[in-house]
Amino acid sequence: MAVIFSAREIAAAAVEKEKMRRAFYQSVADLTPDEKLKALFTFLKSEEDNHVHEFEQIRDHLPEDKEHPEEYVDEMEAYMDSVIDDRLYADIDSEAFVRKALGEGNALDLAIGFEKDAILYFREFLPFLNDSDRKIVEKLIEEEKGHIRKLAEMKKQMAG
Repeated sequence: MAVIFSAREIAAAAVEKEKMRRAFYQSVADLTPDEKLKALFTFLKSEEDNHVHEFEQIRDHLPEDKEHPEEYVDEMEAYMDSVIDDRLYADIDSEAFVRKALGEGNALDLAIGFEKDAILYFREFLPFLNDSDRKIVEKLIEEEKGHIRKLAEMKKQMAG
């Protein structure tokens, strides 16, 4: 049986993922002593604020969900878990997680991974949208690509 996902459910999940990334970026900005990292992660946090707002707007314009059979819910959760590895997000907003990432020097790598996850998730979402919402999500995908470029450039600068 083919599963048809609710666009509203996917948009709601996108909002939650954006909030998690936002919390991580804010924590890195708050905890890093490096001024360049602080500026970059403050910028990324503000970008995620905008993305949360955009996805809330999209979500709120989508029709309310109908009741789904339990197998639908289970199948959707399994599918979305395969698209986005929730283990990456398990402790994303804990201070210990952020301190460890900063200490191991992999905060930039984690952020790049989160941005790639966002792009993958957003692309999965596109077929469920009308043309105007699709354009918004495509714009967000381009912004996430720009974030990856900024993060990769910072990583290169710090390595050199």
